[in-house]
Order: sequence, then C-alpha cells, then structure tokens
Amino acid sequence: MPPEPPTGRFRIGVLGAGGVGAAHVHAAAGAQGYEIAAICDTHRPTAQTLAEAAAVPVYGDHRTMFAEAALDAVVIAAPHALHAPMTVEAARAGLHVLVEKPMATTSEDCALMERACAEAGTLLAVAHVIHFHPVVREARSLIASGRYGEPLLITHRRSSHYEPGSRPPWFFDRAVAGGGIVLNVGTHGLDRIQLFADSTVRRVSGVVRGRPGLEVETDALALVELDNGINASVALTSRGMPYFDETEVVLDEATLRISATEGLFVLRDGQATCLLKAEPGHQRQAFKDQLDGFVAAARGGSGAYVDGAYGRSVVAAALAVYASAELGQRVDVPAARVAP
Repeated sequence: MPPEPPTGRFRIGVLGAGGVGAAHVHAAAGAQGYEIAAICDTHRPTAQTLAEAAAVPVYGDHRTMFAEAALDAVVIAAPHALHAPMTVEAARAGLHVLVEKPMATTSEDCALMERACAEAGTLLAVAHVIHFHPVVREARSLIASGRYGEPLLITHRRSSHYEPGSRPPWFFDRAVAGGGIVLNVGTHGLDRIQLFADSTVRRVSGVVRGRPGLEVETDALALVELDNGINASVALTSRGMPYFDETEVVLDEATLRISATEGLFVLRDGQATCLLKAEPGHQRQAFKDQLDGFVAAARGGSGAYVDGAYGRSVVAAALAVYASAELGQRVDVPAARVAP
C-alpha cells in the first residue's frame, strides 16, 4: 500500500512579492492543509505589505528564510535569472519547489534545476498556471474527446504592454529577464500550443522586433511545427489595443476559439456557440488548483502539476525563436518529452 500522507499543515514560503507572488499568496487563503508561512523579497516595503496582509513573517534574504521559517516548500516568483540558483538552493535545503514560468533563461539551467531536485528527492513543479484554468481545461478536454476530429492548425495571438515604465525595470534587462516578450509572454502561447496539440515544438521560424533604446524585443512572430506534425503560429505585439489573448484550434469539423477575455467558443457551420464564458474568478481558481495539486504531489499524493521536463520544453521553444531570428532561418528544437 502507498504510504500515508503526512499530517500537519504544509508550510510554503514565497520568493518574490510582486504581482505573481501576490497571486499565489491570495490563492492560498483559506486552503485546507497548507499555508503561506513566509514571504521574501529584496524590496522590503513590497514584501512587508504582502506579508502584513497574510499575517506572516517577512525576509529580505531567501537563505535566511530557508534556515529559519520551518518550511516544506517554496514558490519562486523572482526575476527569471534567479529561478535556477534559488531552485538549487531550495532543493539543497530539502524544500519542494513550485517555480514560475519561464522555468529559467537557458535550457542548461532548466536541466540543472531538474537534477538538483532529483538528487535531493524534492518535487520540482513549474507554474504554467494556464493548465489549471477552467476555460483551457474545458478546451483541452473537448479536443481530447475527438468530438470534432483531430487538430490541424493552431494560432495564438496576444498583446502585452512592453513600454518602459509598464513593468518593473528588470524586465528590460536582458541578463536578468533572459529576453523580452517571447520568453516572458510568449511562453504562455507556446505552452497553450503544446497543450492543445498534445506534443512538443520541433521546429521554429521566428522574427523579433524591439523599440529604440531597449535591450529586449517587444514584438515577435513565429511559425511552429510540432513533433506530431501539427503546425501553429504565434503573434506577440506590444502595440495592440484593446488587449487580446486568444488561441484558435482548427479541427477536422470545427474550430475552437479560446479567449482569455471572453471564454471558449466552438465555430461550426457559420455559427459561433459559447461553451464556457470567461469569469473574473477563473484566474484565482487556477492559481488555487495549481497550489492544491503541487501540495498534494509534494506530500506523496496524486496531485496534478507541470513537471520540469515540460517546463524545459517551453523554454527551449522560446529560445529557438530567438535563435531563428538571429540566424534568419528555421531552427530545430532539442527533443523534450510531452507533459503528463
């Protein structure tokens, strides 16, 4: 028989008190069996505000938090280049890790994180929260059912503010962010494409464009071929208004439209039918379901989570867009297995 799950509340520390870190904290409010137990950020006022709202201790150094806060796990929502070193240190401290996307800024760092957690016997999960979003889950289930046939083409388009001042300065520092709109925002689209195609990206042809005076790109286009032969496209712009974030999956007998602002639609015979309307609470529910699954899996149960190999596959696809844009030609993506 499998071992009994441990008793007692599961204590989680959060590294990074920005908007995403705060989303994890808010999602954990009232959770059964686990709690946010500490918050760490080098910007003390930001950490203090979030920690006071959650009634937990605040730290300015993650190593001190690891040593003093009696944690079971950490959520890493720090700048991208810190994901790898923080994950390695957390693993060595015996802590399970839920790390935000992008998993890291290089495939090598992703592999380093996987090895560190495997050697420590701790769980490594990647926070591709879209996997837990009710609209995306419904779309994925409908595709898998085969009701409208097999996927033929997938398109993803999204706008995002990427002007100076629209986000914290580190997003525009290539050494810290690892890239611009492709690695930060485009990984959501590449993730959706892989999720709906049930396959990883095999080949990419991409172009990127920036703005004068910025180190990182702010706009991009990519044509994507997946391992199972499905073709897809990604269009990312910092200049599109109003905001849009949508994916279309062309199937044999219908097209699914998955919109972050409107919901899930099926387009068939010239008619559009809403299958699930987007609701304001869906995003918070996705964060909560993600935490629930992570904690259950970390405690030896069957909780759902996105593993490191899948997180690495998304990073590899994004990096291939950069490589293609630099070389001016189509490039292959190193093989990586599909998410469970």
